[in-house]
Amino acid sequence: MTVSLIVPNKNNEPVLDLFLRKLRDNTPAPAFELIVVDDGSTDRSREILRRWRDSGEFERFKLIERESSGIIATLNAALAEAAGEIVVRLDGDATIETPGWLERMLAFYRSDERIGVVVGRIVFDSGHVHSYGMNIVGPEGVHDRGTKLTEPVGRRTLDIAVERPLATEGEAGDAIAEVDGAIGCCTMFSRELAQRIGGFDRRYDPVGFEDFDFALGARRLDRKVFFFPEVEVVHRLTLRNPRSDSSRAEWVLWRLRRRIGGRFPQRVRNAVARAAKLGDHDPERIALLRRHYASWRE
Repeated sequence: MTVSLIVPNKNNEPVLDLFLRKLRDNTPAPAFELIVVDDGSTDRSREILRRWRDSGEFERFKLIERESSGIIATLNAALAEAAGEIVVRLDGDATIETPGWLERMLAFYRSDERIGVVVGRIVFDSGHVHSYGMNIVGPEGVHDRGTKLTEPVGRRTLDIAVERPLATEGEAGDAIAEVDGAIGCCTMFSRELAQRIGGFDRRYDPVGFEDFDFALGARRLDRKVFFFPEVEVVHRLTLRNPRSDSSRAEWVLWRLRRRIGGRFPQRVRNAVARAAKLGDHDPERIALLRRHYASWRE
């Protein structure tokens, strides 16, 4: 069985070599094809990707270079190129840390025909929990499993208003669990299921909830979604470049964050981001989330 690993990329230059080295070293078998779709990167991403494609380090490496059209169009373009019966969506800034991860995830996926989507254990490069699958359907509403709400149930305003414990101290990260949804850093599903769902929904472009919604699409088709903790992925947000048409000042701030951000506690970094209105505190980011909430309700 051939597996298609699909990777959307935009402006991941600082982390791409690490991502590809980890992928090469930790994915010895089974047979897979690697499909990378670059969405109009403005850094040196394409130079790095071409070097890896031409190196022969991966037996089957297809690189598609497109004009910037957004991650959802990029993902759907990658799906259209996938030949494998099984597809794994990865992200170019999220490194696979588990040797033999693909065999392990495949074995679990094949263990029950009702399984539709499997997601790995996603941790930020700060060491804090990113997502152990998603909680969506329930009194608390949407949030990453493994995090703690910072707003009262019934009066929540943003899904990102959560406290993220260190992965070494958090709960829910060690046991297989059925979940409502999954983020896109490392998700496995069949190509046939993706076709039945209709791919990734353009209503969530600019990107926000397309990965959650994809998993809900699997559940609408009576397929289950599972968190699989044996595969760990580190989401290296501090290494990537801005993905939007950012100002020069924002690029400088991202580079500064990479260089010295790790020297300060998380609460200090959060305070700086809040004051500078960056990341989760960017008004445009919050407006995007609210638009996606409205799409979901509709």
